[in-house]
Amino acid sequence: MKKQDKILREVKRVTQELIRSGLAEEYNFPIIQNTDVVWEKYHDVSLYLKNMDYATIYKEIEEGHNFNIKLPDGGMLQLMYRFNNRGTELLAHRLAFYPSPSYEIYQNDAELYDADYIYGDILNKDVLPVIMRIDYCNGEIDSEIHHPYSHITLGGYKNCRIPADRPIAPLQFVKFIMEHFYYVPSSKLEFNFSLESIITFDRHIADCDMRKSRVVV
Repeated sequence: MKKQDKILREVKRVTQELIRSGLAEEYNFPIIQNTDVVWEKYHDVSLYLKNMDYATIYKEIEEGHNFNIKLPDGGMLQLMYRFNNRGTELLAHRLAFYPSPSYEIYQNDAELYDADYIYGDILNKDVLPVIMRIDYCNGEIDSEIHHPYSHITLGGYKNCRIPADRPIAPLQFVKFIMEHFYYVPSSKLEFNFSLESIITFDRHIADCDMRKSRVVV
């Protein structure tokens, strides 16, 4: 099975698991579009959303249903993978978590409020929503100038690139978000953390990045 097909299958699998466990308020199933594994209703908004405030970015993504999964508290997940023409080599990926910039509409939702024992930590007013993105690029980049092949970006900061030692599989990313941002709801709703990825990636990290703070997966 080609890597592209494995990624498609795994994104579909983790989408189904989020639906089964009640963690998918809205969802789009993955599709193959040219050389990319994206999602139904996918459209690239990255160019014209630059230098806009986070609330505007979030609203554009939400209103366009431009995500794989929208979680019950408003958080959104995007998983995009790009392959070569044969679907055998990963060229890039963009995995993103967009928390809701405002929890008022969810706090005013009676049904969700009744489940505050599950979502209370997420809905606290002192919680600061921060975009989390994990990018990978197997193209013409020079890791020697502080641009690791695979890296984590927090808060949209241009120069925040925390090195990771290889590309990240879809299930790894979703489990990371569930474990570290949604542990109480994902546990209460019995998200299956025992699921294992059907694809692995080789290490791809420059020597200079091995000496920096990094995430090893």
